[in-house]
Amino acid sequence: MSDELKELESILNVTLPENLVEETVKVEEGHFDLLVNTKNAYNLMKILHEEAGIYHLSTVSGFEKEDGFNICYHIQHRIEEEFREVPINFIITKVDKKNPKSPSMVDFFVAADYYEREIYDFYGVYFENHPFLQRIILPEKWPDDVKPMRKEYSWEQIKEITMKIAKESLEEK
Repeated sequence: MSDELKELESILNVTLPENLVEETVKVEEGHFDLLVNTKNAYNLMKILHEEAGIYHLSTVSGFEKEDGFNICYHIQHRIEEEFREVPINFIITKVDKKNPKSPSMVDFFVAADYYEREIYDFYGVYFENHPFLQRIILPEKWPDDVKPMRKEYSWEQIKEITMKIAKESLEEK
């Protein structure tokens, strides 16, 4: 067990099964990255939520890497007696680019709803068991097969699609 995982466990006052944790990184004093694969993400978040009492989600971000997408849930653990927050970047790693699926965390954080829908819109990551996974930001006429935040699309391609949709909308009026 890594020193970082031991330190995080002592702060959270909980034991995190090593088979669920891919890696723990101490970003700086009192701030951690907790890396997990898609298969274990839901169960690990359940432990953090139910046993460690993590209830606050500040945002969710997605980013593309060479080996897939990463989904980062920015969560916080509050230490009441010290009046401080411990930020944790709960990072789901290596979401497959060809079949991008990740478990939804809406069961634990209502706020995850809109963030996951945004990542679905921009990257095409499907969040399993999300109650209403539909487009939230892109216009209705946006091509379903074009995910604008993916590296495979250039700024020029995205601009061309955007201008085409805007022109068609103006012509309809």
